Amino acid sequence: MTTAPTGLHETLHTACAIRGLSAAGAQLIHHSSNAVFFLPDQHAVARISTGAANLPRALRTRALTEALVRNGFGATAPLPSAPPVVVDGHDVSFWTYYPQPPGKPAPTSRELGTLLRRLHATPVPDGVQLPRWVPLESLHTALTDSCLDFEHLREDEQQRLLELVEEVRHDMTSIDWPLGAGLLHGDAWAGNLLWRAAAGECVPILGDWDWTSIGPLEVDLIPTWHAAIRYGRDAEWIASFIHEYGYDLRKFPRGYHALRRMRDLVQLGGPLRRAAASPDHAARLRQRVEGILSGDETGSWSQYT
Repeated sequence: MTTAPTGLHETLHTACAIRGLSAAGAQLIHHSSNAVFFLPDQHAVARISTGAANLPRALRTRALTEALVRNGFGATAPLPSAPPVVVDGHDVSFWTYYPQPPGKPAPTSRELGTLLRRLHATPVPDGVQLPRWVPLESLHTALTDSCLDFEHLREDEQQRLLELVEEVRHDMTSIDWPLGAGLLHGDAWAGNLLWRAAAGECVPILGDWDWTSIGPLEVDLIPTWHAAIRYGRDAEWIASFIHEYGYDLRKFPRGYHALRRMRDLVQLGGPLRRAAASPDHAARLRQRVEGILSGDETGSWSQYT
C-alpha cells in the first residue's frame, strides 16, 4: 500500500470532519500531482491537491462534472452534498468511488477515443465558466514554486526548462489548429479512465478534470501518440484511437510535433512535485529531464500508475 506523509493524513481528517464525512480506515491509492484516498465508510474518494490551493478551480471542476454526468456523459461524479474545501493550503474534493471489476482489463485508447469524440462535440454546459487554455500552466507553476525542493534539479536545468516552456507557448500561439477550439479535458490519457458498473455492464468513464479549459481540441489527442513514443504502446493503440475518434493527428505535422514537445514537458510536473520525498519519482524526473534537455525525442521512459 502507498504511504502518505503524516501531514496529508491530517489534512484529510480535517477536511472530512468539515464535510461531515468519516475518514476512518482511509487508504492512499494514488499520489502524484494529487493525493487520492479511498474512504471506505463513505464508499467515496478524497483528492488532495499537492500544489497550492485553488478553490475556484475545484468548484469549477465540480460544476462541470456534475453537468456532464447529468447530461449523460461518462465522467466521474462528485460526491453529492460534499463540495470542495481548503485545508492547510490544499484544496480537497470528494468523489464517487468506482471499484474496478476484478480480472477485467483496464480501458484502452479505444474507449478514450470514443469519450473524447463525444466530449469535443459537447458545448460548455450553461452556468459553467471555463478559462482559456494556457500551455504548460501546471509545469510553469511548479518550476517557479519557491516552496518546492529542487534538490534533484540543477539551477541551470530549471532555467532551461522555463525557457522551453516559453518557447512552446510561443509556438502554440502561432499555429492555426484544424479542429478548432472547444471543451478540453486537459490531461486526456488512458490512465484517467475507469469502468463504471451500469445495468449489468461496465461502461468507461473519464476522471481527473482539474485542467479543463477552452482550447485547441488537438491538445487532448497527443497523449495517445505520446504513450506510444515514450511508454511502449504499439501501433494498434494509436489505430484504435483514430478509428474511434475519427482523426489522425499526424496529418497535421506542425501541430503534431509541437504537441509532442509540449507533452514531454507536461510529464515533468508530477515527478517534480514528488521527487524530494520519493526515490522513484526522483529517478523518473532525472530520466525525463535528461532526455528532454539532450534532445532525445524517442527514448522510452518508465511510468508509474
